Amino acid sequence: MGRPRTTQLALIGIVLLFLSLFLAPRVSAAENPGALKLVVSLEQPVIAAPLPVRASLHLLNGSQTPVWVYRRARPPATGPELPEEEGGAPPTRGGTMVTVHLEPTEAAAAKQSAIPGRGRILTWTGLPHPKLVKVGPGDDFEEKVTLQLSPALREGDQPIWGRYRLSVVYHASYSNGQDLERILSLTLWQGEVTSNPVDIELQPPGAEARGSVAGTVVTPDTRTIPDALVSLSDEQEHLVNQVQTDLDGRFSFPHLPLGLYWITVRRPYITEDTTVFQHVELSAAQPEAAAQIVMLPPETYEPQKVLHKPVLFRVEDSAGRPMGNVEIEAVWSNGPIMDNVKGKTGDDGIAALNLIPGRNYVTLKRHGCPKQDERSDVAPGAEGIDGFKMVFSCAKK
Repeated sequence: MGRPRTTQLALIGIVLLFLSLFLAPRVSAAENPGALKLVVSLEQPVIAAPLPVRASLHLLNGSQTPVWVYRRARPPATGPELPEEEGGAPPTRGGTMVTVHLEPTEAAAAKQSAIPGRGRILTWTGLPHPKLVKVGPGDDFEEKVTLQLSPALREGDQPIWGRYRLSVVYHASYSNGQDLERILSLTLWQGEVTSNPVDIELQPPGAEARGSVAGTVVTPDTRTIPDALVSLSDEQEHLVNQVQTDLDGRFSFPHLPLGLYWITVRRPYITEDTTVFQHVELSAAQPEAAAQIVMLPPETYEPQKVLHKPVLFRVEDSAGRPMGNVEIEAVWSNGPIMDNVKGKTGDDGIAALNLIPGRNYVTLKRHGCPKQDERSDVAPGAEGIDGFKMVFSCAKK
């Protein structure tokens, strides 16, 4: 059987849009941060609340310069900032964020709208694992995201169901971005780009969506935990929704189809893995589930349970020329935990590693050269990136 005509037309539209972006005149990414082009496509043209839509963000570097892009994208930051340690380096901030624009396509519905439609990208259910991706000239990459959408409301908070036009804005910035670009002689993608608009139909919850999950998040001594991130996933581990607990540690997910669900809870502003899992099953006999999630203090003995930060290294020779094929080994330890990360520079002398913030002992190695020991103090902070330039004095053995 062939694809439905609407699906064929959607695919043709994406291909034509991508070709137009690729064939457009190219300029330097440094001169035009908007040289990154964005096409969004949706897996489902129709969704029934409160289920989310799964989307693909196709990004194309239309410039003649490689750019470094931070992934995964997340919602705009709304949480508390990490305090600066007295006498220490300031924490880095930044990354890639996505905002969603959603508006009714019918003029009558748009006029009735008292509160506009809303959309947001859902974030990591567990400890984040961000990284930097190098996108060469004319190259592209794809990021899968989950978007939670809410219809516009007319007077009296009545939802306006029907067809909507959706677009996303992809934007990135770093507190130390300009310094890193200057020191490392590379281009971090910073700025914002708006996607193509796509149509989607929002429908009210179906008759089968009569289940609900609610509960509280508490400490072992039953003190409630506000602002914990609670994620709900279905039996196939597809993310369904996310909320943060209120001041009393409560959360709720209404209008759910019956079935098995996984609840995942973590504290989003802590740099150690605090993730807790629990499953619930909604049935015709028991469509409502109540859960009390107990969060224990983290006991971390493995490096993968500690948040890592993307770090760029540039290795040069004594004349300032980039050195490729240099092995980089970084070791971090706080006593109970030891982290050992390895990477290798490309022809441009650049390597991207994910390191734990703090003091990392770095060893540079290259065939025919004696190894060289360095030290990199990676800036604190649950967000952002860091970078270092090193001169490798490669005296032949």
